[in-house]
Amino acid sequence: MRESTTKRYKAIARSDLDFLKLKDSDSYQFGCEFEFYIDTNRYNLEDTVEQIKNSIVEFTDADILVDLVSLPADSDKNHCVQIKPDQSLDDNGIEISIPITTQDGVKHYIYNILPLIEEYGYTNEDTGLHFHISTVKQDGVNFNFYLYMLMCHDKNLLSSWLPRSGYSQNVMDILSKNTKVKSREIKNKKGTIWNLEKIDANHIEIKAIGGVGYHKDIDKIINEFDRYAEYFKAVLENNDIDYRERLISEHKQLIKSVDSGTKEEFSQAVSEAGLIKS
Repeated sequence: MRESTTKRYKAIARSDLDFLKLKDSDSYQFGCEFEFYIDTNRYNLEDTVEQIKNSIVEFTDADILVDLVSLPADSDKNHCVQIKPDQSLDDNGIEISIPITTQDGVKHYIYNILPLIEEYGYTNEDTGLHFHISTVKQDGVNFNFYLYMLMCHDKNLLSSWLPRSGYSQNVMDILSKNTKVKSREIKNKKGTIWNLEKIDANHIEIKAIGGVGYHKDIDKIINEFDRYAEYFKAVLENNDIDYRERLISEHKQLIKSVDSGTKEEFSQAVSEAGLIKS
């Protein structure tokens, strides 16, 4: 058995950070991943990760896992801050993932981590910020991802950031883009193609945010995160039936209007991406 390369730094209990923890009454839980590069022309990689870790200690009440060799495998890793290599980036590419937290908790980490990226690193078209939104309870939940996709598109969220080829493509562009074979080829090459994905029946991941200098636009990121969360809740709570029916009807009309070849590609692509059951 290979010896673990992960270092754990124990948290300091802080009552002023209780808002980061889920309460028994919470229905939704959130997470976030920050991708960036350490500026190794200016800083030593290992020393900089140590400095970043020391900064994070000041604004988290979770243990911190640090590993520059492989991904942490600790059983409670989703409840820790993780500083780890990003397998879709080059050697000086880093990912910081936060513990499962509240909606306000995600914003707390955004406000504190993005300035660290500005201080010690940079972002380019390879890098992005990913949000995770899910229900706390899994049983009996089957999130309507198709409707969520249409709603986010209608609200101009999915096209708010430039697409990053091979890393984050707009799911709505599937209509005229890749076949199943091509989708799999791009997806396996580097990163993940879709900027919105259904991970589990109750869990979605948002990968629309990213690109050169994405970390500098904190207010835009916070605003869009709140909207993604709002629409997630709206889909589950069956709000505004007329609006939902209009979105689906308009999209069906759009599909009918394209030629048969494109329609076949769309059918294959949405099945491959897990958007609509084939």
